[in-house]
Amino acid sequence: MAISANDITARALALLGGAPEDTGVLSGLCAAAASEMESRLREGVSPDDIGELFITAAGMLALSMYIEVGAADDAAGVKAGNVTVSRRGAREGIASAASLRREAEAMLSAFLKDRGFGFVGVRG
Repeated sequence: MAISANDITARALALLGGAPEDTGVLSGLCAAAASEMESRLREGVSPDDIGELFITAAGMLALSMYIEVGAADDAAGVKAGNVTVSRRGAREGIASAASLRREAEAMLSAFLKDRGFGFVGVRG
């Protein structure tokens, strides 16, 4: 099964609880989210290997992007698993987007490359 941007868009719409007025923006963000997540997967892991998990995480990432760009002004909230994000204002929207991004990354943490962390020895 090859995962497509349409699969991710369908999942994002399900998490959003319905179609926003401009689904074109969300569709574009879903493609971008899939590309970002795929580029961060460890060597030897493909989106097809983790299937539904990848689709859900990429959908959540797309929704975080959707909130960040301000396209979700009409959306009351997003529920993804145990995480519920409500849209109240600009500051809360940014925090909500960051929360969705963290949860999406946490879902795939076992499959993502290490990112900017390393142990450094210090002589004492």
